Amino acid sequence: MLRAMAGSRVRAVGALRAAVGVALLAAPKAISRNDDADFTLLMRTIGVRDLVLGTGALLGGAGPGGPLWGRAALASDSLDVVVGTLSIPKVGLGGGLVAALLPVPFAAADVWSLRG
Repeated sequence: MLRAMAGSRVRAVGALRAAVGVALLAAPKAISRNDDADFTLLMRTIGVRDLVLGTGALLGGAGPGGPLWGRAALASDSLDVVVGTLSIPKVGLGGGLVAALLPVPFAAADVWSLRG
């Protein structure tokens, strides 16, 4: 029963992540009015990552591989926090904090999805 609950949570977070991935691929400027081509590329690459991790969790979440997809997403989001924090000296406090804090809700959702 607990494994089934964890699997459905992994699938739910995976569905949300996949939807965010599609949105970032389709409309990266919806996140910001930034017209910079580098920013658009960054949003799309994040979209690809979220689409892949989300689809994997959605499709594999009910099976024995579900927790693996959840842990992969948690690792990705946790590393985003670390990299964002470490980037503060290079990009400034504002940009670094955005990069560090944006993945926090996703990391929290990942932890919730893995709790059985």
